Amino acid sequence: MKELQKRVMFIGASGSGKTTLIKTLRGCGEAVKTQALTFEDGFIDIPGEYMDIRRLNHAVITTAMDADAIFVVQDSTSSKPTTPPGFAEMFNIPVYGIISKVDLPESNIQKAAEYLKMCGVKGQYFPVSSITGEGVKEIKNLIKNI
Repeated sequence: MKELQKRVMFIGASGSGKTTLIKTLRGCGEAVKTQALTFEDGFIDIPGEYMDIRRLNHAVITTAMDADAIFVVQDSTSSKPTTPPGFAEMFNIPVYGIISKVDLPESNIQKAAEYLKMCGVKGQYFPVSSITGEGVKEIKNLIKNI
């Protein structure tokens, strides 16, 4: 009997790096703009518009019922949080914070961590660069152990 595959969901604002990170974790392909919710190889990729447009947040909440864990991706170069305040606190599955684009000169990891905390993500945050590979191994290990 085949073991059921774990599903991890990535949420965040448009352009935060969700799809690029998923492609990096899967070791395949170049990221293109996510047009619709996708389920692929255990990864659930949510279009950023589902977080950007508050009336679409319900789709994220509903989709989370199919996930074993959630990764909130915060762009370290962004001037705003990736989800509404306290949004991540509503889930009864593990929620992890990822700080993306840490290789860029304008990256502000401390500010991104503050935004993740504001969003309700508790615990450790993982700085990641899909370009340099920083933090990718840690995320893969975390997913494997969920």
